[in-house]
Parts: sequence; C-alpha cells; structure tokens
Amino acid sequence: MFVRKRNAKWNLPGGRVERDETPLEAAMREMVEETGLAFDELRYLTMYREDKVIHYLFEARKAYDKPRPRNEIESCRWIKARDVSKRRVRRPIKTILKRCA
Repeated sequence: MFVRKRNAKWNLPGGRVERDETPLEAAMREMVEETGLAFDELRYLTMYREDKVIHYLFEARKAYDKPRPRNEIESCRWIKARDVSKRRVRRPIKTILKRCA
C-alpha cells in the first residue's frame, strides 16, 4: 500500500511511534488513519535508518475494505513491487524495498 500527499512522491503509510506504543501498533494505527484499512496481522520485515528516522517495514496479508485516502493523504493505492521503479516513489522507500526483494 502506497500513499501520496498533494504534489508529493509516493510513500509508505507511516508516522511517529507514540509513547507506550510498539512499532507494530503504530503501523496498524497509521494504516487506518491514512487509508482506512485494517489488518488482521502484520509481519515485521526489516528496519532501515535514515539520519535520525527509523523506518519499520511490515508485510500485510489481508485487508478489509478498500483503501480510501484520509486526513492529509490525497491518494492511496496498491503498487506491485515490480512496478515501484516506474513510479515517483521516495528514494529511501525504493532502497528499503530492494533490500526485502
């Protein structure tokens, strides 16, 4: 699932991990906040550091409902891993996805 803010490149849903929240809980919360999607389960794949930011990447198996952009997100859609290079996706995200391929 990729999200895009107005006039921005495609990115993965995400945000800060709140106090007393695990990265997994933050990923599930951010997915709902940005796309309206809820998942039964997410599987941890990897972690990537970019300066002072830590990216946690999870794999989702089954979503309920169709994605709908919410809050600051203008658009959201599924993009196949093989098609990421054809899209305007943030460079750190491309790097992370290559590591997981």
